[in-house]
Amino acid sequence: MQLRLNLHWFSKKSETLPKMKDKASFLKKMSVLLGEGYIFRDSLSMLLPHHVEELSEVESMVEEKFRNGSNMSEILQLLGFQKSYLMTIHVAEQQGRVVRALDSIASQMITKEETQKRLQKLLVYPAILFVFLVLLFLGFRTYFLPNMTSMMLSREGDASIFKLTLSSFFLHIPDALIISACVSIFLAFIAWKKISKKEIGHQMIVYLKTPIICRWFRLQLTRQFAYELGGLLESGLSMQESLVILQQQDLQPFMSRIAGEIRERVIFGDSLSTAVNHMKIFQKGFNSHILHGEEGGNLGRELQIYSDFLTDKTETNMTRVLAIIQPLLFCIIAVCILGAYLAILLPMYEMMEMV
Repeated sequence: MQLRLNLHWFSKKSETLPKMKDKASFLKKMSVLLGEGYIFRDSLSMLLPHHVEELSEVESMVEEKFRNGSNMSEILQLLGFQKSYLMTIHVAEQQGRVVRALDSIASQMITKEETQKRLQKLLVYPAILFVFLVLLFLGFRTYFLPNMTSMMLSREGDASIFKLTLSSFFLHIPDALIISACVSIFLAFIAWKKISKKEIGHQMIVYLKTPIICRWFRLQLTRQFAYELGGLLESGLSMQESLVILQQQDLQPFMSRIAGEIRERVIFGDSLSTAVNHMKIFQKGFNSHILHGEEGGNLGRELQIYSDFLTDKTETNMTRVLAIIQPLLFCIIAVCILGAYLAILLPMYEMMEMV
């Protein structure tokens, strides 16, 4: 078997195509058609008119790819699918389980879309309320506070100045929150850009040492590695052949690095469980699960089962995060409302004392 893969196309910048609609549905229908015996080219011709607007442009570029001998992964990359999904399809092409891979990816994309919709629903009401509060604060600062200032400064006293300053501070709470959020996002983006330019090994170290991110990174890394390696082993490939395929792909640099390090240990006689245990980058308990699969002689299937378990865990974690986001936003809004009350009441009490 020829193990060295020609992945030169992964390094090329694909042409820009019009945005594709409903990619999850596209892959779901594609898996059904392929399962019924249609070839990929015919399935693509049947589905593209329903998922792209500028059909003639897309068909001409896809046809050119076919003439150049491109495979499914290349075509789907041209259509704008994410690299994480393309890697699964690329690996599935090596094991002859494309239908199953497409169906699995479609399910993942549907789950992701549902999560995004839930997040949008959770954010709509707090966002509208926050915008209303910002406008209210601007009105207070534009009309209410200047009038109160002119009235209170007519009476000299440090207490009046202090209370006016305090009211102004409370009315600027939304500004502080917005600026803090923008600065945090900007700094996170700059940090991400700097980290992404580093060597893969250095990136992994940074992600594994960053609180919160490290948990997500370990979980996703373990889930995808278990899924891809388990699928290759189930298709009948040896451990060495499977690791070579994962190492030589260029879509997921982290996966390539990990597969390369594990392969070096396996070459020198270590079992997969021993190699994984030495790396210390996977989810806790992954090593013992691999060991159980090695002892039972069904490692590929058990890796797939463990990947499904981590997928469920990912969805559970997302549900927990979504359950926290809305109460947190309402707490922030409550702070703003409290600030508004204090900003209004403090000058009012001062005016009552003046009377």
